[in-house]
Order: sequence, then C-alpha cells, then structure tokens
Amino acid sequence: MESFMLRKYWLKGEKAGTSEILATLPGFPDNVRVNEDGDFWVALHCRRYMYPYYMGLYPKIRKIILKLPIPLKFHYMLQIGGHQHAVAMKYSPEGRILQILEDSEGKVVKAISEVEEKDGRLWIGSVLMPFVAVYNLK
Repeated sequence: MESFMLRKYWLKGEKAGTSEILATLPGFPDNVRVNEDGDFWVALHCRRYMYPYYMGLYPKIRKIILKLPIPLKFHYMLQIGGHQHAVAMKYSPEGRILQILEDSEGKVVKAISEVEEKDGRLWIGSVLMPFVAVYNLK
C-alpha cells in the first residue's frame, strides 16, 4: 500500500521532479523530520493491521461498516489493532533503519504524530496526549 512508503522527492539535479521509495514502513506515518545529520525521524501513528488493510481493499464494505451504529471509538480501536501505542523510526538518507523507539503498550506515549530531534533529545508529540514527551538519545 502506498501509505506505508517513505518516498524521496528530488528537487534538484538530474533526478529533479522524480521520486523513489526510500523505505517501506511498518505502520501509518504521520510526520517526517530531518535531523542535523540528514537522517529522517518518522512518527508512526500505529502499526499495520489486517482491518485497515481489508477496508482499503474493499471500499464498498468499508462504507457499509461505517454507516452501522457502532461508536467511532470502536472503529478507531479496530484501525489501530485494539490498543494505543507509539513507534518512532530513524532512517538514514539511503533508507537504512538506524533506530526504533516503541512503546508497545502505550504507557508513556501513544499515537504519536510528531518527532523532532534537537540537542541529543527526541521531542515527541501526539494529538491524544496532553503533553510533549522528551527522550534522551545519548
């Protein structure tokens, strides 16, 4: 699925105007930030699960299911695999995985939407958390 790809778009040089797949992600990306070394931090809102995969394959069934009198929170929990958690991944400019940070139980952070590296710290934000988390990288 295209939404699981980290793509590199060329703005200058002989490849200008083209793109290439930099990495295949294990979940839904939210934001991508570049650090001082040119590495990429990717915030993954949630990991891949079968429910959103099938809903993407069968849009007619998705429309029917979304019209059922089921609470929105239930749909959301199906989408993210039943529990909230967080994943942040660091990639090299060539697409190699350099670091993975995961709170698989969502005890500290969950559903992250933003990761920013600054001065040896990773600043983590989420639309669901009423705070910003800070992780010391060194």
